[in-house]
Amino acid sequence: MKTRRILLLGTVLATAVSVSLAAWAGHGKAGLWDINIQTNMGQMQGMPDMSKMPPEVQARMKAMGMQMNGSGMTVRHCMTAADVNAEKPNMSHNAECKAINVNMSGQTYSADLVCKGKMNATGHVQFTFASPEHYFGSETMTGTANGHPVNHTTKIDARWISADCGKVH
Repeated sequence: MKTRRILLLGTVLATAVSVSLAAWAGHGKAGLWDINIQTNMGQMQGMPDMSKMPPEVQARMKAMGMQMNGSGMTVRHCMTAADVNAEKPNMSHNAECKAINVNMSGQTYSADLVCKGKMNATGHVQFTFASPEHYFGSETMTGTANGHPVNHTTKIDARWISADCGKVH
């Protein structure tokens, strides 16, 4: 169960982070962002305890700016000027997933997701930019990942911290 949970967590995070890291058409600010991710994975509530993960997994997560916080995690991300000025969110982080039925209306972006490959799933994503320094949204996914069922809902709340990203990428 622990291995399955870590595999599913990896899939959930790859999808959630890939969808949530970019602004579009100048709606956000370039610089360092804290992205709080709260995930409900059906029977597997919350995130695994980071202290119980193998040391190499903990090290990789910390190197990527990830910190677990009970029922979720916080990721630090440097949003570039290119990210901010893109016409739509960058989905290239997860080549298996494609956005279809994309709708951009005012400050809100929504799309259906279709994933084929190691993850065979469908879902929906929606983000709203409340201001240039704050966006929030949600994602749902249902299907399979690495042969295991996937059924999760992710809530994302992101806040701009500073123009200087330091060593965060």
